[in-house]
Formats: sequence, structure tokens, C-alpha cells
Amino acid sequence: MAEVATEQARSESDGRVFEFGGLRFDVSFRGRGPTLRVLGPDGPLWAEMLRFDDFAEEPHFHAPPADRFAFDRSLGDPLAWFIAQVRDHLAEWLERAGFAAVLARVDVAEVTRHAEELERAMAVFVPDGYTRVPGRGLQPIAAPPAPA
Repeated sequence: MAEVATEQARSESDGRVFEFGGLRFDVSFRGRGPTLRVLGPDGPLWAEMLRFDDFAEEPHFHAPPADRFAFDRSLGDPLAWFIAQVRDHLAEWLERAGFAAVLARVDVAEVTRHAEELERAMAVFVPDGYTRVPGRGLQPIAAPPAPA
């Protein structure tokens, strides 16, 4: 698909929606952390194909959406890993999730060029009581020591 990069990012009360490469990327905050939904065309509607939940206590992903896989924290920062999967392995993930037919209409190179925008959009969502630590992801903020 040789579509022009139209990053139609529209603000929503809980996030942003981007469209590029023939796909829609919905970035939102779900109370426990940011979520990235990857949606593809399904007739006149959009269907969720993949979902990455960067939740503070239990980051995980869905591929397909009905299946849930825990993130292996030995891989480092969940957000960085999730974005790397979208940027570098999108075709494999869509095939794994049962959406290989959508690939004919997807410009994977276009998605790769815009992956960092998704990371920046997700990075702003941090639950109360947490901070984003490079290389580790969302971590609880240490309480200051009690006064003596």
C-alpha cells in the first residue's frame, strides 16, 4: 500500500489515534498504564488485531486480542519492547494473530517510520505513584523516609 503518511492524530479525552500505513493506532490510558491498540480495516469498520498493555504491575500483550501473554521483564522496558515489535516485527505479529490477509493492504515501512511517535504518545501516560525508568519501564515511586 503506497499511502502517503497521513498521521491523522486526533486528540481524545483519554488518548490519541494515529493512522498511517493503512492501520489505526489507538493510544490511551486505562488506569493501570498506557495501552496501544493496533486496528486494521474490516470492511467499513476497524477491528482490533493486537493490543499492548504497558500496565505498571503486569505489562502484557494480546495477539490476537482474545489471547493474553505476560511480558517477560527480563526483556527490559516493556514500552521499548512493545514499540520494537511494532517497528521491526509487525508482519510477523499480524500473521501470528491470524490477520495475515490484512498485510496486503499495510505499508509496513510507513508504520516503521512512525513507530517513535507511538512511543512518545504512550510515554506520557504514567499512573499515579509511578515513574517511567529508562530500561525498566514503570516503577513505583519510593516513599520518602518517615520523619524521625
